[in-house]
Amino acid sequence: MNRIKNLIIPGLFLFLAGCASYSTVNIDVLKPAKITIPVGIAKVVVVDNAYPFQKSDSAVHRINLPGRQYTVDTIWKKDFGKVATKTFAEELEYRQFFDSVYVAEKAFKSEIEGRNPLNPLTGYELDSLCQKYNAQGVISLDYYDYGTTINVVDMPDYFYSTLDARSNTYWTFHNCLTGERLDYHFQRDTIFWESFGSSIVSSVDDLPKIREALEEATYHAGAKYAGFVAPTWTNEERIFYQKGHPLFFEAATEVANNNWDAAKRIWYKVYESSKGKSKARAAFNLALGQEVTGNFMEAAAWGWRSVENYRSLSGISASGMEKDKAVSYYVKLSYRLQEKKKLDEQYGVDQ
Repeated sequence: MNRIKNLIIPGLFLFLAGCASYSTVNIDVLKPAKITIPVGIAKVVVVDNAYPFQKSDSAVHRINLPGRQYTVDTIWKKDFGKVATKTFAEELEYRQFFDSVYVAEKAFKSEIEGRNPLNPLTGYELDSLCQKYNAQGVISLDYYDYGTTINVVDMPDYFYSTLDARSNTYWTFHNCLTGERLDYHFQRDTIFWESFGSSIVSSVDDLPKIREALEEATYHAGAKYAGFVAPTWTNEERIFYQKGHPLFFEAATEVANNNWDAAKRIWYKVYESSKGKSKARAAFNLALGQEVTGNFMEAAAWGWRSVENYRSLSGISASGMEKDKAVSYYVKLSYRLQEKKKLDEQYGVDQ
């Protein structure tokens, strides 16, 4: 299945040279999902199980101007559920965590008022979906609402305008293998725009239209929940020292060529033959080299060696800021080690 294959995809690295004692490198980091899905659930079907949202108090869209307030009750996103579930399914497909992701052909709830807004799928409906799509899990959107607020503030020299598009969604993950509800999640989400102008009209000209903002909020709601269910790749910045020892520049050249094994050999040579700040920096760099090559246990160990070596130095030999960087990086590596254990569980990798 896809899970093991995608756990070992390497990240891309970007080398950025700098004139300081250190340089930066960007690495792709895989973050575990918020929940752990049993490995046996390889195929899932996504369902729009929510009643269409139609609020009756005319306060879905608010416009707050200096000294005036308005509400709009004529703009609705009738396909919110359809678009949100489709976006969610597409995002899951992109992450390739499950073998297959299907979208149910139609919404399960019609426009009937006076019903329980969180009316879950019945056991019969769940069984039917699992059999039809040969799936082991069903993910349902059971409720949603949305709204927008435009605020215009009269500043001393200009008008400042903002637009918030918000949504609330309620998702449920059903385990077809056990017949149990694996997880449920209530998600609040807001996206934001701002603009400036010499008048009220010009200050809102660059804001999206309410319908456009709702469309963006709908896409965002579906995409955001995918990060709750499946692991997510993020890009993070790291530093390594290119000054402090004659061989550091040679190692930096190897990093620029994405040759981390060669860089690690140089840093280890410096660590073994040096003392003081050069030794501490070499250990710091070795921690990064081990992290980049996926050896998180060794990375944390080298991170701790860096901290210990910095602690033995006086304030004259190494600044407090540099010592703090070592401690901060060690904490980050320790956290990554815990994340790796969680990822192993989510991908079904034997410990």
